[in-house]
Amino acid sequence: MIPVMPRAVSRRAVLGALVGVGGATLLAGCDEQDPRTPLSPTEGVRADDPATWLPDTQLFIAVRQRVHGYRLALDVVAGRERTRDRLAELWRVQQERLELLITLGGVPLPDLLDDPAVAGPGDGTSAPADGSGDRGVDGTTATGGADAEGSTSTGAGPARPDAEVLGRVLRRDHTEACRELSTATATNVPTLASLAAQHVAAAAWLGAPVPWGEMAGPSDAAAVPVLAVARPAVFGLEVVAARSRDEERADYESVLEPLRSVTRQLATLAGAAAPVAPLGYDLPEPLETAEQRRALARRLVADIAPATLEAAQRLPGRAAELTGVVRVVSDTVVWDRALGTRALPFPGMTLP
Repeated sequence: MIPVMPRAVSRRAVLGALVGVGGATLLAGCDEQDPRTPLSPTEGVRADDPATWLPDTQLFIAVRQRVHGYRLALDVVAGRERTRDRLAELWRVQQERLELLITLGGVPLPDLLDDPAVAGPGDGTSAPADGSGDRGVDGTTATGGADAEGSTSTGAGPARPDAEVLGRVLRRDHTEACRELSTATATNVPTLASLAAQHVAAAAWLGAPVPWGEMAGPSDAAAVPVLAVARPAVFGLEVVAARSRDEERADYESVLEPLRSVTRQLATLAGAAAPVAPLGYDLPEPLETAEQRRALARRLVADIAPATLEAAQRLPGRAAELTGVVRVVSDTVVWDRALGTRALPFPGMTLP
């Protein structure tokens, strides 16, 4: 497979620990080519024999079909129009990149089943829509009723299912996506984890967040690079929240509470491998304007997903811990949205 490059974000460009903290590296993927890799990665691949395909090709094919079903469902459901428009673009890019990975592996694209993830009107699954005040995927806030994010069904004819129905499908599918992730090779775990996380975040945007329990991973040494960026993110957000007021402060506090919870769980999961927390961090000054505070908050949160995907490469085959990885990355997508950061098709990484 082609290498996966990390998003070019460096925590150390933003914060310097007053007490030494091991710097977290970003998602690996631009290492020198493994000398054992054959000249042509598709050498020996036969299109009619899956046993000869490159690792994880069948997983990419399965995810491609799922994404296609989600895209078709966007034309079936009603409500949350701006969110649906943005998801259509994100999922288009995801499908194109999956198709690229499949074909670069020497396998022709199989035919897609035109089977929407949500059935059309008359299936009895439609639910009331209420999208007033919904924050768009691009971080802006919509106001008003049906014209902004509510139901688009009008007049005669059966009502279209509400967009939340698609959210519930995404919420249900995350279990299968995490199971598939546990069968992937370390090389492709970050890509598949990033996709699963984006779909979980999309479920939340559509009104059907996944009800997470206690995290099972990443644990031990794998949790350390995630903890190393989560701790300064908590500290920095506490500072910008203290210097803010009203809606700006509410945005930071909406991220702080779940981030603190995740950070505490990571510290527990790291166990003896966890370094002692620093006493504090140097912050870039000044932080006098809302723009300066917002930029710092965004950069701090942006470091968490790449570090978590790096940890995922150490956890192939560990379904429970990889589910924790998906949770953390999907949480960062939701936090990015609260801070007004534009959503990406592959959160935590550049396009594969």
